[in-house]
Amino acid sequence: MRDLVRLKGIEKIFSPGTPDENRLFSDFSLEVSEGEFVSIIGGNGSGKTTLLDLVCGGKLPDAGKVLLDGEDVTRLPDYRRARRIGRVFQDPAKGTCATLTILENLSLAANKGKFFGLGGGVNRKRMEEFRALLRTLNLGLEDRLDQPVGSLSGGQRQALALLISTMTPIDLLVLDEHTAALDPRSSETIMEITRRVVEEKHLTTLMVTHNLKYAAVYGNRLIMMHQGKIAMDLRGEEKRAISMEALLSEFNRISLETGL
Repeated sequence: MRDLVRLKGIEKIFSPGTPDENRLFSDFSLEVSEGEFVSIIGGNGSGKTTLLDLVCGGKLPDAGKVLLDGEDVTRLPDYRRARRIGRVFQDPAKGTCATLTILENLSLAANKGKFFGLGGGVNRKRMEEFRALLRTLNLGLEDRLDQPVGSLSGGQRQALALLISTMTPIDLLVLDEHTAALDPRSSETIMEITRRVVEEKHLTTLMVTHNLKYAAVYGNRLIMMHQGKIAMDLRGEEKRAISMEALLSEFNRISLETGL
């Protein structure tokens, strides 16, 4: 199976030449195969979110290459990569527009990557299609198309953001702590929607999470980051076999050693 994401010889330095200089990545490399669902964990400052930013284009490496399906996208800006990458952030407000209705949000998402002329942005001919999509969330949003998104709960809004990020064909889904701002019940709902969407659309997925349970239960690969390096990399049966106790023990050992 081919590598969909490749990071080769990545260097990333924050505040270079100052007393706060921090070399987070040094000759860092990572390959993610097509179809992998990778859960990424690690303490504060381990490089989890920076890794996602490097893949998505939010940050550029100081050296090294980022390849997406064999194409060098190292210097490609994030808005250009967004045509092939869907990203859901920790803050539910980042993936949707609060002042627009559910219908308007979905209409904009459906036109991702297409030319925008001076015609109307909302295509009401597709309302039944949008209702069918919303029905898959099991949240009753299919009957609330004209409701402003800002009036939804955090869980509803995050579910909508997940739907929006995968409405058009993408190569990669990136989940950046997408349950961290939600209550436990909403988090469970979002994770189940995530699992279903990834499986049905056969999406290659990178998911950063602080929730060790989610990291253990979801996906077919688990990576633990530590000071810009990969401290643990489990795939397939090896991942399924690890217990929560063993995972927590290793996570705590690294955290205690570094004071994180």
